[in-house]
Amino acid sequence: MRLLALLSITFGTLGMGGCFYIDPINQRPGLRIENNTAGQIERGQQDLTLQAIADDPEEQFVGFHWRVYICSDAADFATCDQEPTLFSLLDSITFDVPTHRIDPDGPGSELARPAESLLVILEGKDDHGATAKPAQELIIPLDDASPNLVLDQLPLYDSVIGTPIDLYAVYGDADDAIEGVTIEWKAFSPSQVEINLTDLTGLGQPTDPNRRQVGKQLVPTALGSWDIVVTATDPIGKSTVEHLTVVVGPDNPPCLEQWSPIALPDGNFLPMTEPTLFQVPVVSDALDRYPTVLDPVLDPASLLGPTVFVWSLKQGSGPRAPLAATGNSVALDPASFSPGEELELRVEIFDRNDVPISCGDTEQTCSVISTACIQRQTWNVEVR
Repeated sequence: MRLLALLSITFGTLGMGGCFYIDPINQRPGLRIENNTAGQIERGQQDLTLQAIADDPEEQFVGFHWRVYICSDAADFATCDQEPTLFSLLDSITFDVPTHRIDPDGPGSELARPAESLLVILEGKDDHGATAKPAQELIIPLDDASPNLVLDQLPLYDSVIGTPIDLYAVYGDADDAIEGVTIEWKAFSPSQVEINLTDLTGLGQPTDPNRRQVGKQLVPTALGSWDIVVTATDPIGKSTVEHLTVVVGPDNPPCLEQWSPIALPDGNFLPMTEPTLFQVPVVSDALDRYPTVLDPVLDPASLLGPTVFVWSLKQGSGPRAPLAATGNSVALDPASFSPGEELELRVEIFDRNDVPISCGDTEQTCSVISTACIQRQTWNVEVR
């Protein structure tokens, strides 16, 4: 009886109609990172935006977790900061691209290493706990701005051969500390021979704290165009190269720039009725100018000297006689001569090269280099 009852219960149960419910497997969501910033990403660039895109088969809500690391080479996590510079739970992130890593450049260093790339890690989980695998990773190389560099020159002695010429470089960098930029100078003569430059010290600095000024001094030993090559290099190795052309010339003869009174054309006479001062107020010259410069700021190498003035006087048809005057002026008094007497007063100038004035004695003016720069001026005077 017990066996029959058991069989009856068993078969009765199996004969009943029934169904089984099994929960579906919750599939993992898929993730991708969308970079909404077009073009190359630069260090220090503002408002870089990244968007998280989720593809969940069950269309469930997916929560995100962002981490952004600053790296030297994001392909090798050992070169990245160990702590993220940014984390977020939002579906998109917008941030300014860092210029430097968080970690300093070695023990005791105050300078941070430059940021060269970013490692972005995006993780996601749907609201049923399924985690996206693998996490999405995006490596963003960072473009490095080149240093900016401006060159200038200050030839205090008109770029004459053998005289010093000061050279200046003002530099900065948009995405690197100014202390990390190095400057290299090279100087090539017209024959492409490289020569050494000397440092300039005690230079003033730009008002902008992110710019610096350095200088060198060139003392050229050859005539022609010198090529000054300056290279500014940032800590990553990005360089800017600028050239400065320095044209070096000879020490030309001095030039009479001003004289008084006016000198009339040949054959015309200036009447002299009272004592008259004939003078040369200005002589231009690279080294031996008048008035002579006595300012150490304008003549730091103490190279400037005086113009040499040579005066002479010819009375009527007589011979030309040198005068004892050595300065820039001579005074003539009509009382010292006969009324109606014709005089020819002449001044000639020389610098340290003492180039001979080769023009004939009858020529009222003379240029030893056949230009508008003259070294002789003559006054024809009639005593009254």
